[in-house]
Amino acid sequence: MRRFGTYPRTATAIVAVAMLAAWPFLAGGARAAVFGGALLALATQLAAHFLLGRWRARADRFMAAILAGFGLRVAVVVAGVTVFTLTGWAGPVPFLLSLGGLLIALLVAESVVEHRRIRAGAVPAGS
Repeated sequence: MRRFGTYPRTATAIVAVAMLAAWPFLAGGARAAVFGGALLALATQLAAHFLLGRWRARADRFMAAILAGFGLRVAVVVAGVTVFTLTGWAGPVPFLLSLGGLLIALLVAESVVEHRRIRAGAVPAGS
């Protein structure tokens, strides 16, 4: 249970609260677009968090982890636009607003959690 630590729980809660808050104000097509963007943002952030966890623990690979995370997020946005909006599965505006907004919110949350982990000292990366 330790591997599924503070950040994954925080990220899941942020996405759940955002979806619950937005749901009553969305029509059918917009709901699917927002749900798709939220799911893609959460999956991207959790994958990046776990995959880059070991790199964050080493000072000599910190910049590589930052650049790899940035590249992953840009690739996900481009792939999301291509797969979801250009094929007509989701409306572009609600999809991009949910994907972009949640990626930023989750990135800020990850920064806060990692900052607290680093300040605490002895907690291993990825928790």
